[in-house]
Amino acid sequence: MDPALMQQVAALAMGTVEKALDAEIDKMDNLGEEDFARIRKERIEQMKQAALEKEAWRRNDHGVLTTISDQKEFFEAVKRSKRVVCLFYRDSNKWCDVIGNHFTVLAEKHMEAKFLRVNAENSPFLVERLNVWMMPTIICCKEGKVHRQFNGLDEIDPTGKFETASLEFVLHGSGMLDDTPLVDKVLQRQDDASDDELDD
Repeated sequence: MDPALMQQVAALAMGTVEKALDAEIDKMDNLGEEDFARIRKERIEQMKQAALEKEAWRRNDHGVLTTISDQKEFFEAVKRSKRVVCLFYRDSNKWCDVIGNHFTVLAEKHMEAKFLRVNAENSPFLVERLNVWMMPTIICCKEGKVHRQFNGLDEIDPTGKFETASLEFVLHGSGMLDDTPLVDKVLQRQDDASDDELDD
């Protein structure tokens, strides 16, 4: 594309963004008492809903890593929670322990998802039904259906560091977790690395 044309397109886009931003600022500057009361009422209602949702999660054993022993427990958990992150593990696999420790940390931080672990050797039906062929395997379920599956660790963290933040970032990117400061840190590190590559 012609550089001059690219500059014109960029300037046009920037002008559109600036106009929209100016309109939003003008709208905020002209809010009256009724507008503030409405916004406050809406925010209080959102906070009440969030508190009720958090309490429902707590009653449903969110916030802890739960070990389940059979497929019945697995399917019941998937039905009761909108988001379920399940680790299939073997006791003899050290990486399963590493991911299990990260799951414990993430379960405490992310009440919005239910974290489970299943011993693959004791659950042949689930292993076959969900096509679990590598340890560890992470199955992500949303709204009662398998949403994403990670076999092994390459997709989780190809660097081999396997930090909690890396797993959190991948699960966030898969729509399983809400935003967090750790995800923001990982994104910042990626931006910094991209800037460094551009400087070279």
